[in-house]
Amino acid sequence: MTDMQRDTTGSAVDRPAAGPSPAETARRHPPPPAPGRPGSYQTGGIRLALLVGSVVAVGVLFGWPLVVMILSVATSVFLHELGHYLTARWSGMQVTEFFIGAGPKIWSFRRGEVEYGVKLIPVLAYVRITGMSNLEEVDPADEPRSYRQQSFPRRLLVVSAGSLSHVVQAFVIGIVLFGVVGMPGGSLTDPRVDGFDVDDIVDGSAAEAAGFAVGDRIVAVDGRSVAGTERLSDALSTFDVGDEVAFTVERGGDEIVLEATLRGRPAGQGGDPGSPFLGVEAPPHTSAEPMGVGRAVVETPGEMWRTTTASLAGLGRAFSPSGLGDLADSVANATDEGHPTDDSSAGSPEARGGGSASGGRESELVSIIGVVHLGSQDTEHRAALMLAMLFQLNLVLGAVNMLPLPPLDGGHAALAVYERIRSRRGQRYHADFAKLLPLTYAVFLVLMVVGVTTMSLDIVNPIEL
Repeated sequence: MTDMQRDTTGSAVDRPAAGPSPAETARRHPPPPAPGRPGSYQTGGIRLALLVGSVVAVGVLFGWPLVVMILSVATSVFLHELGHYLTARWSGMQVTEFFIGAGPKIWSFRRGEVEYGVKLIPVLAYVRITGMSNLEEVDPADEPRSYRQQSFPRRLLVVSAGSLSHVVQAFVIGIVLFGVVGMPGGSLTDPRVDGFDVDDIVDGSAAEAAGFAVGDRIVAVDGRSVAGTERLSDALSTFDVGDEVAFTVERGGDEIVLEATLRGRPAGQGGDPGSPFLGVEAPPHTSAEPMGVGRAVVETPGEMWRTTTASLAGLGRAFSPSGLGDLADSVANATDEGHPTDDSSAGSPEARGGGSASGGRESELVSIIGVVHLGSQDTEHRAALMLAMLFQLNLVLGAVNMLPLPPLDGGHAALAVYERIRSRRGQRYHADFAKLLPLTYAVFLVLMVVGVTTMSLDIVNPIEL
């Protein structure tokens, strides 16, 4: 390799290589550990013990389901980075760090040239691979093992491995959820429900005026069955305020028909104020019978696809101008008291299209804090709820990470594809990552602002089932 690497246009993409300093050489080429010792510890175990003690304290104070969700999310992120780590090592790339968590270092040890450890924030992780872009200065001795010098298939494999790990995780979780534990309604996106049980009636509502009673089960609206995607909220959306609607209701083993004149949705009842509103609160009547492992293996891929497309559609709405406006409204109204539910949002996660609850909030965005909070709530089907949240989380993380935007994994994949297209036989093209820095900073800033905003919202105004 020459002292100065150039791209196909002839412009310099790396500064002239200078000899590494003694400190740099020691960092990149640490001495081997003494015989009988697996590695050299960088920090003691006291801080690690304090971190473990803090996790135990969270379990004692706030309940062990919360700890289970935190550790489950941390495991998911760890497996994402493990995918990068294993494929990078298999591809012959140099890996210098593998940490679980982010922020201040708690505990670490070095084995060979890799430092492994734990940092303070448990739901993050990272792997440091040498030479991820032309902007990084690399010791000439390590350049052949850098990411940027590897073949296109190997680079594409490494940057895609994290998202592939999420796909595998979601598949395994789906088999356990649908085949062993049982998902209420049988699906996250298209629950098989057989009615809507009335648990409460809003004072002064159309339901109260029509004579609805607690314990009724609404089975049809104007002759249309309330089942699957035709939930009560979907059926009501086809009418206008003031319309007289016939509801078929099961009461005491008999079917009766109640006529209700729909009224406008009061403010504070979720949804759009003034929209058609009946005024009943209840989860859909569902069962949680497991379908068996064999059938789950066949059914889970389809459920993964439907959940992914529905989740990405929800993210598209959330990041639209109106969606970001809803997020701003939710933040502005975060101190409002009470989070009432209504006939369109009450119930188990499958009634909300795959686990996205509203709890009176306008925004569809939920942070990691919200996911952990939702999954740890005390419900009749807690295990199913935890698994459903992790199932959807893995699919969303896997898909979002592959969007062709830096600094996401998909940005690195898109750059690798671009370099492959621009390369010619015998002459390899190296893109100048500096030209992508403005876009990288912009994407990072948007993710930071939205992430911090949703996390603060999930703390001040948490979503409740």
